[in-house]
Amino acid sequence: MSALDRAVFEREVYAVQPDTILGPDGDLPGAVLIVAHGKVAAVALPADLPPEYRDLPVTRLERCAIVPGFIDVHHHIIEPFAKALTGGEPAQMWKRIWLPLEATATPERCYIGSKWTFLEALRGGITTIVEHAIRSRECVDAVHRAAEETGIRLVSSTGAYDLKNFSATTATPDATGSVDAALKAADQHVADCRGYTRVSPSLACGTVQSNSGDMIAALSGYCRDKGLLFQIHANEHTPEVQACLEANAKRPVEYLHALGALGPQTLLAHATLVTAEEIRLIAETDTAVAYNPVASMWKGNGVAPALHYLEKGVRVGLGSDATRNDGFRMIDAAEACQRIAFGMPSDDFSCGAGWRWVHAATQGGADACGLGKETGALVPGREADFLILDTSGPEVRPSWDFTWELVRYYDRADLAATVVGGKLVLLEGRATRFDSERFVEDTEAEGARWMKDTPIVRLHGPSAGYRRR
Repeated sequence: MSALDRAVFEREVYAVQPDTILGPDGDLPGAVLIVAHGKVAAVALPADLPPEYRDLPVTRLERCAIVPGFIDVHHHIIEPFAKALTGGEPAQMWKRIWLPLEATATPERCYIGSKWTFLEALRGGITTIVEHAIRSRECVDAVHRAAEETGIRLVSSTGAYDLKNFSATTATPDATGSVDAALKAADQHVADCRGYTRVSPSLACGTVQSNSGDMIAALSGYCRDKGLLFQIHANEHTPEVQACLEANAKRPVEYLHALGALGPQTLLAHATLVTAEEIRLIAETDTAVAYNPVASMWKGNGVAPALHYLEKGVRVGLGSDATRNDGFRMIDAAEACQRIAFGMPSDDFSCGAGWRWVHAATQGGADACGLGKETGALVPGREADFLILDTSGPEVRPSWDFTWELVRYYDRADLAATVVGGKLVLLEGRATRFDSERFVEDTEAEGARWMKDTPIVRLHGPSAGYRRR
């Protein structure tokens, strides 16, 4: 591939021409991308460019492709240091690993944890992350600073946690707060997010087990009235479904519907164990779903029926759920999980074709998290969030079907650069806005210490302990 000239991307207006650009309806060989003041101004063949840009110098990017940046619509961003501690762990690890980490988090640890996650994500082609979290204002501010310093686009969250209708053997965050206090915190969170150029506000409730019906109804209603995103986990694991049935005589999605908490403002995380009736409720209320395929493989007990959702017109985005900060892995796993769980039993070898999963990682993800008019596709007026891929490697040559190749063959080794708002934020694996190599060296020890200080409970233990003697 041709070397990337960093100076080109520092201009306020520039034109680049890779071998192909992935547009909303497929790849566009020979097209030119015009970026003006951080936004997409045009994507067209040279002869079809708007008159005002036809004399603009065009930088040719040989053996390169440009695709929209990936959107991770469900993440818990402060936990990257746990990594392989989760290997082999059974479902419900959130009670034994994630909640203890949240309980021992400090603003400084939230800062280094989120900045580390953002760096990994940019290295994996993710330009936007939707964070699901309920933390103190000080911890949220630390996350916002990390987002600003890395240049990633963030949907930030705060919320409430006023019940503990579940058993846990380890430390958990305190369940405190009234509805009034939660709504005041929501107002403050919205105001705080305005201080950052790439941070949008949202509200979250953990699950129906960790929040009262009054709290869920109040926060989802606030988001509906204010045009914000409301997030909640739903129908992820069997114990959650059973607990909701016992407490409310309804399954989680049914219960959320009864509370008035479904709707265009709501993003359901996981929604794996759903009935046909619950799918109908999700579709009829225009509720969105975060499909987390890597989480299903690594720590779940179900795969979301994403194809069924899409067939019903449900907005579906892809999330990592803090598994691996790699957009290429998300797309690959999204197709693979649908094939294994739903396609193979019926001999469906296409599972909607590769474009569905690329769409779910880009425009579909933007639609699911409320950013559908701002990012997700390379069309005029949108934020210029995109990836420059190296197409020169033997793994992706010869090219026969760029979309399928993006699903199954490209990975982060092929990522030459990540661009957010028209500016380079990652070049050849290194951040451009801070010294990422020094940051990793300086903070790894504190990240490891945090894990050791936390009362994490592992049920499986290290892999080596299971070797046959």
